[in-house]
This record gives sequence, C-alpha cells and structure tokens, in this order.
Amino acid sequence: MSKDVLQPTYASLTTEEMEVGLQVARVGLGTVDYASDTLRLDPLSATFFDLPAGQDLPRDALHRRIHPEDWPEIEAEVNILLDPQQDDVLDMTHRILTPSGQVRWVNARKKVRFDRSSGAGEPVSGVFAVVDITDRIQAQHREKILLGELGHRAKNLFTVVLGVARHLKRHKSNEDFVDRFTRRLDALARNQDAIIAGSDGDFDLAEIIRQQLVPFEGQARSRVHIAGPSFPVVPDAAQIVAMVTHELLTNAIKYGALSVPEGSVTVTIDADREADRFKFRWREEGGPEVQKPDGDGYGTKVLVSLAKVSLHADVDVDYAPDGFRYELTTALSRVRSAAG
Repeated sequence: MSKDVLQPTYASLTTEEMEVGLQVARVGLGTVDYASDTLRLDPLSATFFDLPAGQDLPRDALHRRIHPEDWPEIEAEVNILLDPQQDDVLDMTHRILTPSGQVRWVNARKKVRFDRSSGAGEPVSGVFAVVDITDRIQAQHREKILLGELGHRAKNLFTVVLGVARHLKRHKSNEDFVDRFTRRLDALARNQDAIIAGSDGDFDLAEIIRQQLVPFEGQARSRVHIAGPSFPVVPDAAQIVAMVTHELLTNAIKYGALSVPEGSVTVTIDADREADRFKFRWREEGGPEVQKPDGDGYGTKVLVSLAKVSLHADVDVDYAPDGFRYELTTALSRVRSAAG
C-alpha cells in the first residue's frame, strides 16, 4: 500500500471531514479583511474571545481582548506580519482578558495574503487558527510551584526535625530520647504520607488541618482552634489546604502568635452550598506585633499564587499589627467531594 493511501491529502478530505477534524482538535478559525479593517470568527474562536460569531467585527474588537500586558509585544509582531518584506506567517502565544475578568491563554497562528500586483504589497486578507492552551499553561505553573514547594517543605521539615530533637534533648533522659524521637519522626512520616495519598481518595477537611499539627509539641497544638463544618474534600483541594496550613503554621511558630505562650490561632471554615462558596480563614491573636515582610518570599507563592492557580481562589493577606490574618475564598464545588 502506498504512502499516499495511508496519509490522505487535504484535497481528499470533504468539508465535513475537515470541520470534524477542527472540532476534535478544538481549533477555532477566523478571517480578516484588511480593506474593510474587519474580521469574522467561527463559533469556537468567538467563544475564546467572548465575541459574536459569524459577524463582521472591527479588528480592534479582538485586539482589545488581548491582555494589556501582552498587547505591546503582539502589536509589534502584527506590524511585522503586515510588512510584505517579512514572513507572512505568525505564531504567537498570549493571554486573553474577557469583559468578565476571565483570563485565557491561547496560541494563535496567522497567515496573510498580499496584493503584489501593484508592487506595494498591500495586505488583502488573512486567516488565523486559535487553540485554547489555558489548562496546559496552568498545569505548567502548578508544576513549577509544586516543585518549589517540595524543596521548601523539605527545608521546613528539617527545621521541624531539629526542633523536635532539641526539645526532647532538653526534657527527656538519654534513655527516653531515642524512643520519643523515633515516634515523632513516625508522626512526621505519617503526615507526609497523608498529603501524598491525597491523590488516591477524599480527605476530611478538619483531619487535613489536624494532620499538620501532629509534629508539634503540646502548647502550640492546643492553641490552634478549628471552627466550622468538616466534610470530604477532593484530592487537589486536600493538597492545597495541607500546604497552605503547613505554611501558615510554620510562620506562626517562627514569628507569629504561636511563637509566644499567650498567642493563639483560630481556623474558621465557612461552607455555603446555596451560594457555592468556601472560605478558609486563619486568624492569629496574642502574638508579637506583626511586621509586614519586605518582599514576597516563597511562602507567599504558596499562600497566594498556588491557591489562585489551583483553586481559582481569591486570597486576602492582612498583616494587621494585632494579628496576622489570611482568607481564602473559592467555589465550594471546587473543594467539596461529591461524597460529601
């Protein structure tokens, strides 16, 4: 059998087959008329840009959808594309900002046809294909943050291990030290296993938070109060809540309310099914006067960026002098398991 039979050419495909292929590949199409300075979008590309399909639209209607931070670079690329002395094909990746505030990432490829009969080479028409790559970009961003989190948590884990060792050394005899130290390390190992196992099943919300308290001795644990309903949460949310709680707890013990005997922390869970709203609140009281850090360290990426990217959450961080506060708000449907 010949190669041509195995690999049909575009000419051998019917219009219907081409349309099915584009639908399967989730490729949106559009055309440009440079004489009238208008464009038309097919239904899928219109969905990407939140614009009407099958209508003549001003070119700048689409340009206004490009994220303001990306537009200068895209404008420069388009100007090069419309130069008849340059390449007539453009491949660009950028963000779209819809009127509702939603951000999408797309890859757009465009080819321009020029009228070269007069020698000037004026652009006449163009066709472009658009693919929504938002999920891929977000996955890459999550992977980068999670890899950094792995190193960050390892450093924090070493700090906790040293703290446990020093505490036991001060308060236990040499005979008891090895046994107690081994038990504390076992608790730490269980905590790490619980986080990793989140990919295999649902977790009880309160248990996720309590697991983060396991490695810490006596008073610090007793001064963290959890209020609100508990319910099964999906694995992705379990991972994020565990990471956020771990970061908040570590900071509170190092610098915040749990660094002094009189300080305390209240964790409040608010779950509203009717409004489809989930809130996680962390409030510290009785600690040293809070000082806002000079810059954003890796902990801020975990508390803010990871929560936003993974849970599409709104995050509020308040360095109030009388006590640090953190609030994470997202749709309850992104957090709660169907089993709950």
